[in-house]
Amino acid sequence: MFKHRGLLKLSWRGPWAQKSNYIITHNIWDLPAVAVTFFSGRNKRPLSDFTSTGVKYVPEQEIPEADVKHIKLNPILEIPKEQKKKFALLLSFSGQGYQGLQKNVFCRTIEGDLFAAMQAADLITDEEASVPQFFQYQRSSRTDKGVSAARLLVSAELPSVPDLQEQINKHLCDQIRVTAVYRVIKGFNSKSWCDSRTYSYMCPTFAFAPCTETASEDYRMTQDILEDVRKMLQMYKGLHNFHNFTSGVKYHDACAMRRIIDAECSNPFERDGLEWITIKITGQSFMLHQIRKMIALTIAISRGLASSDTILRSFKEGFVDLPIAPAHGLVLEEQHFHNYNKKYASDGTREPLSWDKAAQNVKKIREQYIDRSIVNKEIKEKAMLKWLVIPHFHDYEAYVLAGISEMQEERRPSHGISPVWHAQKRIFQVNNAEMQHTDSKNNDQHDS
Repeated sequence: MFKHRGLLKLSWRGPWAQKSNYIITHNIWDLPAVAVTFFSGRNKRPLSDFTSTGVKYVPEQEIPEADVKHIKLNPILEIPKEQKKKFALLLSFSGQGYQGLQKNVFCRTIEGDLFAAMQAADLITDEEASVPQFFQYQRSSRTDKGVSAARLLVSAELPSVPDLQEQINKHLCDQIRVTAVYRVIKGFNSKSWCDSRTYSYMCPTFAFAPCTETASEDYRMTQDILEDVRKMLQMYKGLHNFHNFTSGVKYHDACAMRRIIDAECSNPFERDGLEWITIKITGQSFMLHQIRKMIALTIAISRGLASSDTILRSFKEGFVDLPIAPAHGLVLEEQHFHNYNKKYASDGTREPLSWDKAAQNVKKIREQYIDRSIVNKEIKEKAMLKWLVIPHFHDYEAYVLAGISEMQEERRPSHGISPVWHAQKRIFQVNNAEMQHTDSKNNDQHDS
């Protein structure tokens, strides 16, 4: 009894006919009687159809058994397959003009350009570019539309070719670069081995100006406001429920619990006539829009639109309406792989996942593309200045219990507008009109 590829079940009822030369065809040699059982839903062909393939073995002449033992066969040399190794690639890129990191066939993404560069360098095939799992590709973090990354690690199985970094970079645009290549263990997964992640948000200081003052490019942050911002950032540290800082997550969902390891603010610095600060937040993992909502709430409190206890209330079960800060100032600074380095690189047998050898390359990309794009977007488009109107439409004191919110299956909209909003709007309209008048005047002079 045997199975023919899981299609037929054959039970033999008689011995095979004796033949010196085997010519297995339906017309020459009648097959022995067999009992054929068809499986439901499978092939319905009778056994006689399989004999029509005409499998034959007709030797030109009879070979004695003694001569068969002395036949020498020429070995067929197998074509060796190109051996692949596991690598970790450190990426640095500016997210301006891209719809995020993750590949999407309908829009331009960072991974789309990266896979195209790997194809051009003959490192992956078309099938592997379409299905990255075929070459064990894994990203350690994801970035949204317009978000940049100074140090983002991805892992993949690639051919061990000389100068792998340069082979990929020569097919990439200038704002995307592989800044370092690391040889890692075979089972390395950049996402699962990542212990924590650090994000930074580069923001002009006028965003933290009180509503009683004019938010303009000439604003300079005082030391008192800087200390208040640092105190507010410390309130985020620890394990909290961040269900109000994302979308589609409820209070009792396990994924709402996140641990913030550190949150700090740099001293103000000037660049192209504007004063800036950089806020850095380190955590084990982050949800969609979480950091941008944390920054937006800090700005709203600093401007006097919300009380300082709004941060603590947002960790509780009720719903708090929070705005989302612009994406262009957000940068993935780095990921941390302390456990991997401790387990595999502490004895010196493997290269640690540290970014020292990529420091110069990262600094170059950071200055020329990442920071430059953030500054230019604010100077040319006034992105943050225009966004400062948005927080006035949110009612931070409206506190909806989770039960009521779930029962209505919708979040309660803001019913009131801050009394200072109309004054702020007039200031914004005046500044915007003056800016447009200046631009049109400069264009007329340029045309003449």
